[in-house]
Amino acid sequence: MLTEGDTDLSCPWEVQDATSEKLSVNTRKPKFWIGSLRHVVRDFQVPRISLFMEENGEGNKVTIIGATPDLRVHGHPTKTESIIVHSGQWLVYNKPFFEGDPYILEPGGYPNRKAWNGQDSNLYSLQPAQIGGATVEKPNEPKILLFKYPGFEGPIWDVSKDLNSLQDELNIKGECLLTVGSIRVLGGCWVGYEKEGFHGHQYLLEEGEYKDWSAWGGYSEELGSLRHIRTDFAEPEIVLYKVPDCSDGTCLRLNEALSDIELAQYGTKTESIHVLNGVWVAYENVDFSGEQYILEKGIYNSYQDWGAKDSQICSVQPVLQIQLFSEPNFHGDCMTFAEDHSSIPESPSLQSCRVEGGSWILYEDELYHGEQYILSEGDYPTRTAMGCLGFSTIRSLKKVPLYFSIPSISLHGLEKFEGKELNFTGEVRSLQGEGYNNHVLSVRVKSGLWVLYEHSDFRGRQWFLKRTQIPNWLLYSGLQRIGSLCPIRQRRVYFRLRNRVLGLFLCVLEPSEDMKAARVQLSEPQEGSCDFWFYEEGRIKNQLVPHMSLQVVSTGNQGTKVVLWSEGRKPVQTWTIEDSGYIVSCLFKGLCLDIKGGHSYDSNHVVVLEVSENRPTQRWDLMMY
Repeated sequence: MLTEGDTDLSCPWEVQDATSEKLSVNTRKPKFWIGSLRHVVRDFQVPRISLFMEENGEGNKVTIIGATPDLRVHGHPTKTESIIVHSGQWLVYNKPFFEGDPYILEPGGYPNRKAWNGQDSNLYSLQPAQIGGATVEKPNEPKILLFKYPGFEGPIWDVSKDLNSLQDELNIKGECLLTVGSIRVLGGCWVGYEKEGFHGHQYLLEEGEYKDWSAWGGYSEELGSLRHIRTDFAEPEIVLYKVPDCSDGTCLRLNEALSDIELAQYGTKTESIHVLNGVWVAYENVDFSGEQYILEKGIYNSYQDWGAKDSQICSVQPVLQIQLFSEPNFHGDCMTFAEDHSSIPESPSLQSCRVEGGSWILYEDELYHGEQYILSEGDYPTRTAMGCLGFSTIRSLKKVPLYFSIPSISLHGLEKFEGKELNFTGEVRSLQGEGYNNHVLSVRVKSGLWVLYEHSDFRGRQWFLKRTQIPNWLLYSGLQRIGSLCPIRQRRVYFRLRNRVLGLFLCVLEPSEDMKAARVQLSEPQEGSCDFWFYEEGRIKNQLVPHMSLQVVSTGNQGTKVVLWSEGRKPVQTWTIEDSGYIVSCLFKGLCLDIKGGHSYDSNHVVVLEVSENRPTQRWDLMMY
């Protein structure tokens, strides 16, 4: 069985002997043939298998619902003459700890060893096959074909919209859809419901084929309504709460799949859910099995909101989107990139792309040189949409880094930052259109990340600029004018702030929604405290109390304590997290975060002091999550 992921197919079933071990690593191995392949579809039920000591399901019976590395440890007999697979796909081994070549068993009955090609009646270990989560290649091109009969036979209904009642839908021949025998999802991510009006059991339908109702995990042949999921699949994030209405209390924040929630010491009862981003599937049982609930971005105040009969959730996983770089309109050959690449093959050329999870810089030459094209999240069906000029090639690309400062830039009418000065903190669609003289001879980026454009409306040549000073813009760019400019906006990201010297984390003890102020101190991660933060428009906020931000008490003298305080307080206090590790106040110039120290009760409290190279406790490491 080939599970999701990369597999080296250099004859995986080849038997190694003494002769083959002596072969040189440079010796060409003989070719081998694969006769046929078949796609295995999961049924979303709890994997369950029964082993019998006699043929035809007779004799002692042992039922197993999870991976078992050694049957003997639990006192189970190893002799097996017949098997019933109730649900799931199973890998059964003649050796303990999943060693050797497994027998692959699908749901059904195996009355004797011959039925699974078994050579030995002793089975020592077995495990259900792990099948990956749903993926979507064409989220914005919804299309699904419904067939009246199983096996993609009979009349066809072509659907590209939500259907409150399948029975009311007519095909091009005017026929009513009374039953659905099979489904072919050509694009998008869909939810099928057992009843009309989007009620009853839910079935996640990713792109692919479902030859009958069991293939989509149906509890019966009935399918009453259908809905297309419209959302952003990038950077999924979800919060599970033990109490209704997403209120204070124990919660679990996730941004990736978790096959058993109890592994996070959270428990199996979830009363409310907040989906911060993406689309998620919650399951009644572990290993993504049992009743499934499709959760889109938003708040679910009780388990009734997601269509459940009780609050049990044992596993969750996000629906992921595959990023494509391909021919025009996302067709033809494709390339996928998740990290910086200093050299991209010239062929096939990049004609369109989808950007998710941040912004990217594309370069015409290798090693990040040549003309630049800065792309934020979105779909770019043509080279023109990407802003590419003529027949230029794309030979390297890199991610736009994260920054934690308020964007600020100044444009000067003369070289060396002399003459008329224009200061901006936000985008300008047209300098000339806003009444400014767009003649520019020097540029100073004070903070943030900026893109400068040759023409108005963000057109023409582009320049990506970090914090820098360019005393001669003509020498740098070959131009004396700037048409438009904008700072790069980034998604919310969560992080911890660890003191570089002490190794302790910036945290708030026992935060709650109704608190007006809270102490900020250093400590090890502990139950009841929160050490996760995020940056928003210059403010540093805590994950559990986002209506408050990090502020300096009183007038901001040296040694003044830092607290969490309501955002209504004036003036607004903002911060810059510098690459050097200093967290500097924008309101109180020259002051940065430090620890009070000493031996008093509040020695671990956070204060502001003047920036000093002689105080290593002023340096912080930002740990992204």
